[in-house]
Amino acid sequence: MSTSLAAGKTLKVPLFIILAIVAALALGVLLNPLPKPVELAVLDRPATAADTLPEGVSAQQGSGYSVRLAAHDDGIRYFVSGNQDRQNLCVTVVPDNHPNQWSSGCASGANSDREIVRTGVNGIVSAVLVPDGYNTAELEQGGFKKVHDNVYAVRTERVPGSR
Repeated sequence: MSTSLAAGKTLKVPLFIILAIVAALALGVLLNPLPKPVELAVLDRPATAADTLPEGVSAQQGSGYSVRLAAHDDGIRYFVSGNQDRQNLCVTVVPDNHPNQWSSGCASGANSDREIVRTGVNGIVSAVLVPDGYNTAELEQGGFKKVHDNVYAVRTERVPGSR
């Protein structure tokens, strides 16, 4: 009888350890979920003629990208573009008075809890592309204003972060 009792105890210990490991892994996933894919509602609407980038302007993208005019504010057009799975997203800034001084910035859209990309035209504007629902309080404290739900901009003499 002591042999079967010992055998029963050895089976309970590994089972308990396995259950504890599974519970710890499950708790880790619940407390640290995988990042949500970026959502940009502006790319979900049907395209119009206004969504076409001006001649000579490239958003640094390949085929399969959608481009939408997000805003036209204070003489500057802000375009948002991205591929179908939203893994690569861009913001393009085109000043009406200086169309040759356009700027485009692209980045991965893999994380929905931070800025996607920042770009700008020295002496004119700096723009930031953010995902839907992004907390913009820090941008607004830094002088950026909302030109679209996904685009914040500030007039600047230089692009913040550049030398």
